[in-house]
Amino acid sequence: MNKKDIIKYLIFAAVGALVVYFILKNFDFNEFKNTIKKANLLFVIISVSGGVVAVLLRALRWQLLLKPMGYETRLSNAYHSTMSGYLVNLGIPRAGEVSRCALMAKTDKIPVNVLVGTVVSERILDLIMLALVITTSVILEFGLLYDYIDQNLLSKMADKKWLIIIILLVFIAGIIFIFKSKNIFKGEGKLAKIFLGFANGLKSVFTVQRPILFILYTVGIWFCYWMMTYFVLQAFDFTAHLGVTGGLCTLVFTSLGVIIPAPAGIATIKSVEIGLFQIFSLPLLQANAVGIVLFFSNIIMIIIAGGISFAVMAYRTKV
Repeated sequence: MNKKDIIKYLIFAAVGALVVYFILKNFDFNEFKNTIKKANLLFVIISVSGGVVAVLLRALRWQLLLKPMGYETRLSNAYHSTMSGYLVNLGIPRAGEVSRCALMAKTDKIPVNVLVGTVVSERILDLIMLALVITTSVILEFGLLYDYIDQNLLSKMADKKWLIIIILLVFIAGIIFIFKSKNIFKGEGKLAKIFLGFANGLKSVFTVQRPILFILYTVGIWFCYWMMTYFVLQAFDFTAHLGVTGGLCTLVFTSLGVIIPAPAGIATIKSVEIGLFQIFSLPLLQANAVGIVLFFSNIIMIIIAGGISFAVMAYRTKV
């Protein structure tokens, strides 16, 4: 790893440390320490392992998206690029997606616009899966969750019907654009090739050669997320009784927190705290402890695994 790579890693680590400082500022360590001592570390480790498996499944799914377009990729490059992207996200929200594509472009010689198109497709799939998770959790815990979703999501959306209509129109226009891209961009110009490559990347979801495996990877990713929240709940005596449905509800809370473009996904702490407090009537201190363990266990995993991946990709790209 050269000096430039070391500086990049130190910058990401410094920003991450700064975020941690602001999270812990004015935090009551004594009360939290007494609560956290009750956590079962084994369950937390299992939860973190689920995060690593989820990244591996993302890498495998990425390979499936790229294969129909004629790009054979190394699994290790896809994995390390994706994990490196999570590390970058700790410092600059959403910048990890760009970084991930840039790394894969260098190691596997794939146009960046094609890679960005596939990543956008992944994000659309994530939104669809999030909608399914929310729907499933509401069905399983209807009495508890419906009012919460209605007050915090549906009622707010109802007040902005015009925005929903615009989003639907843009979505429809996007689908038409994707399937008509070859007719729209018939030229040989550089700009036309860039847009065509991006459109082909988006279209890759509809051209995967092994659709069942693709679906299994997608479901597997979110199953890992579900198990991550479930095992953290199992780590505490005061949340173990919430079971798998409680884990699914907590996944909803964390996912809504991740959507907020806050550094390192810090908003998940508050979203989990509010969700567990409002829905399951958990004392604020306990709800906060669960949110912090979920957040920090994930951050530690990203710093360690992401740091290793970043070093590997730095060596392979020789930037």
